[in-house]
Amino acid sequence: MLVFIEKNLVFLSMPKTASTAFIAALTPFASMIIKSPPGVKHMGLRRFDKRIRPLIEKQQQTQLETLAVIRHPIDWLGSWYRYRQRDTIKNTQNSTQDISFNTFVQEYMRQSPPDFAKVGDQAKFLQPAKDAAPITHIFQYEDQSGLKQFLEQRLKVTFKLEKKNVSPKKSLILRPEIEDQLHKKCRRQFDIWQNAGPHKL
Repeated sequence: MLVFIEKNLVFLSMPKTASTAFIAALTPFASMIIKSPPGVKHMGLRRFDKRIRPLIEKQQQTQLETLAVIRHPIDWLGSWYRYRQRDTIKNTQNSTQDISFNTFVQEYMRQSPPDFAKVGDQAKFLQPAKDAAPITHIFQYEDQSGLKQFLEQRLKVTFKLEKKNVSPKKSLILRPEIEDQLHKKCRRQFDIWQNAGPHKL
């Protein structure tokens, strides 16, 4: 999470949307940087509204704007699946090394997913607290240039992005019936992604 108090902007770090790369690039310009632990770094809008927003807004007497990135749900799940293929967690309950991508997505859609498929929900990450404002700015992960341009204009800085935490390459193809099930199960994620961009500044 990055807070730019003078620019009245908070960058919420959705997991698996290049947030680590943006944190690395924008740290010199931020008023507050939260890199760890993961549960705080990747705090969603609802928790931010309840725990951090009141502290800053009371002190600054302003209403903060929020920004987040959303990734195409299949690509987002693919990134999680590939990330959990790494050897450092082999033979653990979070590993997907002996599991197909189709099985991973099927298990993700269960009411109580197993540990390896517990990766959260992008729509829930973007859900505000009761009576709080919705997210102010949403960018598609696929619109990196639009997001970078927005941030450079808003913050009045220039910066370069370097790839961080890149998951291993792997071909990921869902069977049509599983993809259809995912669209139905995660309709809100698909709708938010579709409506998020690309931005034209």
